[in-house]
Amino acid sequence: MEPLVHTIFLVHGMGKFAAGWSKSIQADIRKYYDPTKYSFLKDFPFADHFSFVEITYDNFFTEYLTAAKEQSATLAKWNKIAAGLSEEVLGLLQEVVTAASTAPANNFLVNYLGDVAFYMASDIGQEIKTSILEQIDTALGGAGYDPTENSWSLIAHSLGTRVVTEMLQAAFTSSPSQLSYGKAKVLMQVANVSRLLQELVPYKIVDVYHCAVYPSSKAADGVCAHFVNATHSLDPFAFIYEFDPHTDFGDGKALSNGLYHPVRLSAADVTEVDVHALEHYMLHPAVHTAFFQYLLPGAGLSGPTTDEMTAAMADYRKLTLEAQVSTDVKTQLSNLQSDPSTSISQIFQVWQKYGALLKTTEADIAKI
Repeated sequence: MEPLVHTIFLVHGMGKFAAGWSKSIQADIRKYYDPTKYSFLKDFPFADHFSFVEITYDNFFTEYLTAAKEQSATLAKWNKIAAGLSEEVLGLLQEVVTAASTAPANNFLVNYLGDVAFYMASDIGQEIKTSILEQIDTALGGAGYDPTENSWSLIAHSLGTRVVTEMLQAAFTSSPSQLSYGKAKVLMQVANVSRLLQELVPYKIVDVYHCAVYPSSKAADGVCAHFVNATHSLDPFAFIYEFDPHTDFGDGKALSNGLYHPVRLSAADVTEVDVHALEHYMLHPAVHTAFFQYLLPGAGLSGPTTDEMTAAMADYRKLTLEAQVSTDVKTQLSNLQSDPSTSISQIFQVWQKYGALLKTTEADIAKI
């Protein structure tokens, strides 16, 4: 019996996110789920089979930053900072807090890069993961969830990809296990920074290529049936230490079994300056159809026809041509790839250049 109700969890990345943050992306996904455009969707009306649950954790960063500003002069003595941090990391944290204490604040550094810095270096990560798991439990358990009739998937973006990786690792290896709800049907990681943060802070919990977070056809293995990973070649949060597993990923069968689905977007796939935005990724036909294809029954055997994808890409190419993104801006985005990006400081410098580019080309910084 196919599941009657499927819950799609949406997990945000870095930035300022209040309750209701996911309304726009929910509307986008519903719009892209168009049976007149993709015929394989016709037997599963979205409203009848799918519902969204947004996951929010930005409040932890807001509270932590408030406390940090009050103790900015004694940063190295914060009792919430993990022991053994390098001077480079401590200096980065000090830069974030100093910027937050200065008017006008550098909002990109404070509200976006600050989230990454605090997650890497402080102990609030555990609080965040616990909160996310509780939100999932409330959504599934509170509705009388029955894994024989219901199922779930998860879309995570940016910093959320690392948070979710650690959360799922803990949830599926603990007792009792998250397996009581069944595995996720689709885990979709957009602008995946999980490997990047592992390279920056190796002691962070798990090896992202060799942990429980992989797709498997076996009920008791892995955390999902399908793993979709979307990366954009101009996204400086995704191309630095790109998530790109080898043949030994997970149980060593995820790639050969065709359960891992990488979607790589090219430099031509630009409809706005903020190439990192979740909305920018999901707009692309290759991204949203990959999610839909493995979301529906049939193990991904049904999907858009060649003619349907050709038509969808033609419409998308019109959008790229109409987008007000100059050649100069695209060149600047491309040039970020040539900047040194091996140390934490160098990587944050690349990201700040990206933030400056957004600030000079947009009225406001888009959510990242």
